[in-house]
Amino acid sequence: MELINYVRNVHAANRLTAVEQFSSQRPLIKGDFEGNVTGSWVEIAKNGAGIVSYNNKKYVTKPIGFTSIPPGHAVQLSYAKGIYYSAW
Repeated sequence: MELINYVRNVHAANRLTAVEQFSSQRPLIKGDFEGNVTGSWVEIAKNGAGIVSYNNKKYVTKPIGFTSIPPGHAVQLSYAKGIYYSAW
């Protein structure tokens, strides 16, 4: 039983090292803003992505709302790990 625990611990340590190396090698992609901002809903694109306008720029987002909203409706625009999200 001790050998199994030892092998599991070594595997976990190796995996943690590999993940840390991978994350340190990836370039940090920054968004156009930090935190959450209020944008204006534009439309749903043909591919299902949400289009939100903020500071005269249109952002392609992953919508998190489950209801239909009209263009111009205020939505929350946020950025995390290379993806813009829109919520209402």
